[in-house]
Amino acid sequence: MEYQLSHFDIFPDIHVHRVDFDATTFRPEDLFWLPHHNHLSTAVNKRKAEHLAGRIAANQALSFYGINGSIPGIGLHREPCWPPGFTGSITHNGNVALATVIAEKPLQRTGIGIDYEEIIEPNVAQEIYSGIIDSAEKELINASPFSFNYALTLVFSAKESLFKALFYHVGRYFDFLAVSLSEISHHHLILTLNHSLGPYKKDDSFKAIWRSDATKLITLIQLQ
Repeated sequence: MEYQLSHFDIFPDIHVHRVDFDATTFRPEDLFWLPHHNHLSTAVNKRKAEHLAGRIAANQALSFYGINGSIPGIGLHREPCWPPGFTGSITHNGNVALATVIAEKPLQRTGIGIDYEEIIEPNVAQEIYSGIIDSAEKELINASPFSFNYALTLVFSAKESLFKALFYHVGRYFDFLAVSLSEISHHHLILTLNHSLGPYKKDDSFKAIWRSDATKLITLIQLQ
């Protein structure tokens, strides 16, 4: 499969590794690079290419820390399995895959989540928002400095990032109803838990940051 590697920083200590790939150039033998390639035997080629690109990005992110040749496997809930001492997050959208990795810290619940989304079209946002936010969140979005469709995409993406950041500690899936938008501004977005999740308590809050261009945005949440 043809691809290009690059990387950028979101914070000075948060490095994001990017893979721009062409799924049409994917060949079945490309998947043999993955130790767990048998788990993807029934997937369509597009899914195989996306997964491969994500693992290439994750491999590069781990190499940044000197962990060479490591490829995250697939857990019981299809989550990435990171090597001891590290945790990370993978996302892909279209022909781009991103991954970021951080070192675990003793006596802290280390976690990070990243998500990459196309900005939802205005007419689509009006059709689907009720599955992403409730009425109180809608009021906050309407009062924000952003257009409704942009802010909805931002909240959707931030909730996806939070799921990825918390999953290792929570150990199960949870939906968008588990967390609500409590603050949104030009600088950050705050999500608050509506009920306890694993070691986290109701009203615990998490800050998301983001980058965006005209058509896509990236959100990131690092547990503090």
